[in-house]
Amino acid sequence: MATNVPTRGKKAKLDGKPRGEAPLLTKGLQAKARIIAVAEALFTKQGIDGASMRDIAAAAKMQPASMYYYFESKDELVWAVWEKGGLELLNRLNDALALETDPWRRIEAACVAHVAGLLDWRRANQILFILPPWQYPPSIKARVIALRNVYEKVFVDLIEDLPLGNNVDRRYMRLTLIGALSWPLFWYKKGGDTPATIAKTILAMLRCGVDDV
Repeated sequence: MATNVPTRGKKAKLDGKPRGEAPLLTKGLQAKARIIAVAEALFTKQGIDGASMRDIAAAAKMQPASMYYYFESKDELVWAVWEKGGLELLNRLNDALALETDPWRRIEAACVAHVAGLLDWRRANQILFILPPWQYPPSIKARVIALRNVYEKVFVDLIEDLPLGNNVDRRYMRLTLIGALSWPLFWYKKGGDTPATIAKTILAMLRCGVDDV
């Protein structure tokens, strides 16, 4: 699978090709989209292990056996939900970058989009950054990692464009930045600082340092 980042302003697709206008969905595609939406809600509420295919079928008002017409296994449904969430994050990221040209403004916009996307509390948008790869279902592990690589490639390119000192390891900067930006999932409380404030503060601390010397 290609890992090219979609062109600026285009909606992402997992194969790296931009999406055009969405076509009208057939009844089959409508049913599949309904299953994914229901599964996303139940996975968020009950966890992946806690929401069975039978539970999802009941919530989608379908017969349990009909689920397997659209998804041959629960892992394939999990992948569809995670892919949807990951592509939504990627599209949010690219939308935030569309009007920015200055390298530091671009990385700041990406940081804000990342934190805001993760803190909308939908597990499908969070899974790539809170679940370690060794916990991905084996049958879909390669696809999940590829999706995450597409997303992180945006940050690779953004950091490559920054005017940094020669002693700065850009790979470690990316890993540090994405890790710090993702960690609010575990400590953020509603009513506190906004996602934008959190993202900008983290980036500013990394950019300027904390030593007053």
